[in-house]
Amino acid sequence: MSSNNLWFNMVAGAILATGLGIMGLRTLGDMVYANNQEAVGFPVEVAEAPAGGAAADAGPELMPDWGTLLADPAKTAELVAQGDKLHKVCSSCHNVEPGSANKTGPSLYEVFGRTAGTHGGFAYSDAMKAYGKAWDYDGLYNFLKAPKTYIKGTAMSYAGMGKSSDRVAVVAYLRSLAPSPAALPAPDPTRDPAQAAAAAAAAAAPADGAAAPADGAAPAATDAAAAPAAPK
Repeated sequence: MSSNNLWFNMVAGAILATGLGIMGLRTLGDMVYANNQEAVGFPVEVAEAPAGGAAADAGPELMPDWGTLLADPAKTAELVAQGDKLHKVCSSCHNVEPGSANKTGPSLYEVFGRTAGTHGGFAYSDAMKAYGKAWDYDGLYNFLKAPKTYIKGTAMSYAGMGKSSDRVAVVAYLRSLAPSPAALPAPDPTRDPAQAAAAAAAAAAPADGAAAPADGAAPAATDAAAAPAAPK
């Protein structure tokens, strides 16, 4: 083999080795940095749907049993205090003092029982005026959950209050913003599954003093209607 051929082989080998080395370094760099890239933007958490279509099977939300929740004055006072704290985020848009002026939103003093869209001196949206109902327990509760869903077209920019317990507290607070808080509705066990079950169990229980039939005794005749139990 001549010296020229030997020199050529050495140069070609060096070039090939350099090229392979560069390719190897690039591949290694891609492997390292591909696993350490930071996500751009803010992470978005998506709630997983329950298995078996549970979300689709869920019925409408049960409304609070206001007559029971606010029957105890001590418990009501606690809810009002909690609602006062939660309402602080609304204070930049709403006044709550007697005779207070409107701000970005209307004054909320005596909002309970007021017909929506009628507070003097405030320019309500057409959607709010068209709603036209008096604000009561359920109406305020639903509006606080998702204003733009409950009254489509409202100008209120607040996104809504997700927790039911927070909405109950704010409704209790808004009810307190009056010389005489609105009357409570009668307790309604159908709004509370636990209460409904207790009421059903009580209705199915035998009247006090009713004796169970003796073993082997024939059941009582059912032709005559049973007399109602005396009120306790």
